[in-house]
Amino acid sequence: MKQMSLAFVLGLFVLLIGSSAYAQAPGTAVFNSIPSPMPGNVPSQGYQCCGTSELGDEIRLEADTPRRAGNLTVLMSSWSLHSNYLSMPAAGYEHPFTISLYADQASALARSPFATVTQTSVVPWRPEADPTCAGGTAWRASPTQCFNGFAFTLNFDLRHLNLDLPDQFIWGLAFNTNTWGYAPLGVSGPYESLNVGTANVDGAGVPPSVGVDVEPDVAYWNTVHASLYADGGVGGVGVFRPDTNWAGYQPAARLTTFAMPSSTHECKNGAWANLVRADFSPFKNQGACVSYVNTGK
Repeated sequence: MKQMSLAFVLGLFVLLIGSSAYAQAPGTAVFNSIPSPMPGNVPSQGYQCCGTSELGDEIRLEADTPRRAGNLTVLMSSWSLHSNYLSMPAAGYEHPFTISLYADQASALARSPFATVTQTSVVPWRPEADPTCAGGTAWRASPTQCFNGFAFTLNFDLRHLNLDLPDQFIWGLAFNTNTWGYAPLGVSGPYESLNVGTANVDGAGVPPSVGVDVEPDVAYWNTVHASLYADGGVGGVGVFRPDTNWAGYQPAARLTTFAMPSSTHECKNGAWANLVRADFSPFKNQGACVSYVNTGK
């Protein structure tokens, strides 16, 4: 069977989920811990395997940058093969996900987010095994690299929230599997082999290229297994709380934000290129930005 290339799978995935209700504007990256270039796979944390309902991190945004929420992208790792689920589409399977934003540790413990978005996204299959890889079960990403999982990104469009973000907050990604999650499905499926990817390449941690990981040794995790927490479950199990010993393996994410002009002065000296209208559509030039401030059009 012909091996599917990484570029083909990624391109198909972007084509399927890349559309949006708004005209696309890039926004400003205020936090980014997703490795670039993104490798064929990264170390990852499973949900079904480890009684997990939610995983995330506390971040601080880049100073003096816009705060209107744009897109939050989470690095993922898919381990399921299409050959094991031939009744499902070849491009991938659909699954619901929820991203939540929490003001602080107390709100995370109480599961009281200040913002949440739930969406159904297409999850790509891991490419089929290449017999030339050691063990014969991994797929080949390059002449020297074989992986058992497939790295991809899951994007959440936050623009419709019309939300101005605080400088620092906690994000968490939740999804259900067969027997775990906030509402277990009770049905086997490929999502049992779906993980959240970490900011780690070839065993080395990758620090954020933009923004700050508030506590590099800490991730926020909800697992029912006391033994998996660094404190042996003393701080509670089955709650979304900080856990230590994650240095070098932080859940990886990227966040972009936007700004809207409030005065014609803000449109000058090329600044218009980083501004958007209330519907997040970009300006073509300084004049369009000035006109929008004056007329709202």
